[in-house]
Formats: sequence, C-alpha cells, structure tokens
Amino acid sequence: MLEPTLVTGLYAFPSDRNVARLLGYVKRRFNPRRSRKPTGAQSPMKAKSIAWSVYMVLSLLVSVTVASIPAITLFLFFFQKVDSAFVLIGLPFNLFKDFFQGLLGSVLPSFFFDHFWFVVLIVPIALFCYAIFLGFLLVMFRLSRRAFPRLRDGYYPMETGQWLLHEYYEIYYVLTPYFAWFFSVFLNTKPRHTWFGAKIGKNSIIGNGLLFNPERIIIGDNCWFGYNAIVSGHVYEGGRLYIKTVRIGNNVTVGANTCIMPGVEIGDNVIIGANTMVPKDRVIPANSIWVHGKVASRKAESSETDPSELRVGRLTVRNTADEGSHRESNAGKSDEAS
Repeated sequence: MLEPTLVTGLYAFPSDRNVARLLGYVKRRFNPRRSRKPTGAQSPMKAKSIAWSVYMVLSLLVSVTVASIPAITLFLFFFQKVDSAFVLIGLPFNLFKDFFQGLLGSVLPSFFFDHFWFVVLIVPIALFCYAIFLGFLLVMFRLSRRAFPRLRDGYYPMETGQWLLHEYYEIYYVLTPYFAWFFSVFLNTKPRHTWFGAKIGKNSIIGNGLLFNPERIIIGDNCWFGYNAIVSGHVYEGGRLYIKTVRIGNNVTVGANTCIMPGVEIGDNVIIGANTMVPKDRVIPANSIWVHGKVASRKAESSETDPSELRVGRLTVRNTADEGSHRESNAGKSDEAS
C-alpha cells in the first residue's frame, strides 16, 4: 500500500513528517546564514518564495479579520435588540420570562434577566453569526487563492519555488473544513469542492470521498463515490511532484477506499472496485470494470435473454433473488392445482 505522503502530498495528511519536510525547506530556503551564496538565478527565486510566503500568511490573517467583522457586528446587534423585540411582542413571551424570574431570580444574576431572550437564544444566534463568518471567509479564501499562479500539468522538482507555490495554492482549500466546524457536514462535500474549482456533474454524489487538487478534477453526471475514496490530481515520485487533471465520465461508480491518481481518464459506465488503485495516466475504457489493476468488459445481454443474468467478460452473474421468487410462485401455483 502506498504511503499517504506519496499519494496526496504534504497538505492531505498533515503528519509530523510532512510538516517537518515543509518547515525544513522553508528554513533552508530563507536562512541568511547559509554558507553557500545564492547564484544570480537563485536570488530572484528566493525573493519570490519569501514574497509568496508573506502573502499567504497575510492573506489568511486578513481573510479571518474581514470575515469576523460582519459576524461580530451581527452578534452585538442581537445582544442589544433581541430582548427589546420580545418586549414589544408582549404575550406570551413576557409571562414566560416572569415565570423564570420568579423561580430563579434569587439564584441567577440580574444580567441573566436583563438579557433573558438573548441568553435563551444564544446558541442559534451564535451559529447564525458563525455561518455569516464562514460565508465571508470562503469568499476571501477564494479571492486570495487567485493571486497564486496555477501550475501547468507536468513534473516539478520538490523543494523549489514551484513546489512551494503548489502547496500554498491548496492551503485555502485544506483549511476550510477546520474553519467550517459545525457546518463541515454541509461544506465538506460537493459545495466545497466546486467552490474551489472542481467540475462535478448533475446527480453526482461525493459523500465521504476525498478530492485533492479540486481544480484538476472533472467528474461527469450520475457518479457515486464510496467511503474514503480518493481522487488526487498530484503525486510525489522520488524527488519530483507530478500534477495532472483527472477526468471521470458519466455513470461511474467508485468503490470505498479507492485511490485514483493524477492523469487518469475514466470512460462512461465504469465501475472501480473497492480497495484498489488506479495508477497515474491510466485510461479506462467505457463500459468496463477496474479491479486490482485489471480491466473487464461490462456487457449486458440483450432484452431477449434472461433479465436476471448479467454478463461481465466471461463471467455470468445470475440474480438468485429473482429465481427464488420465481420458484415460490411456481410452488404456490402447484399447491392451488392440487
């Protein structure tokens, strides 16, 4: 089984080894005390790397700050106005407040009853304000990401300026689930992938599947991905980074724990078996099944044959459930005849 670092890169599985590799590169790249003097070609690249690193950090800070302003403002607005709104409404809310004040007035501080409805509704208010924060943050992340140049498909040496740009380009996409928190169940699916560049067709279900490099993934209509299925637009081979767009056709089923590597092209009506890997640049023809490195044709018999049979290559798969119901119906008819 391939190591996660080879398949998905530094940002996919943020282990200690991956973080140490990135930090080690940054330290070697930007350490002014290195004995070896940079050449004329290396000096501009070093300056660009420093500039992109500073931009990445500042863009994250600015994005969080800008997204926080409307959320905090709205939260303070609710703090000041929600109780006065319930006072204007009057019955039956004032009776409810008077009941709790008479019951717990000697126990709870006066602040609780001065802002009674705000305290009662603080959870939905906080979630609503956080949703506003998250919406602005996604917009800021997307705008900040556009400043980074997108690398073309191909090979790139590791621990270079281009490799660093690739890692920085994906940081915004990777950080989104951590900020999503409660809303990750809604965002860590198709909306998040398409927001950051993935092209996903109608009625396609990603579910718990993992898409790395969404801007390099094209998925057709009516596709389904099993649990923990991985589609990656990049892979590390030795000391090189390889990135290439993945194209998946229509009506494709991807089994659980499957890994689809960069450059793969999958035709229509294809089944990718569970616990298998599709190596890079592999082309899988339409109407076929891919299981553990082998392709089998997927051909259904014509309507004149038994509909309970499906022929896959040289194998004939029979629907035994239909046979059982057929035998039961025949047995019932024989009992009636007797």
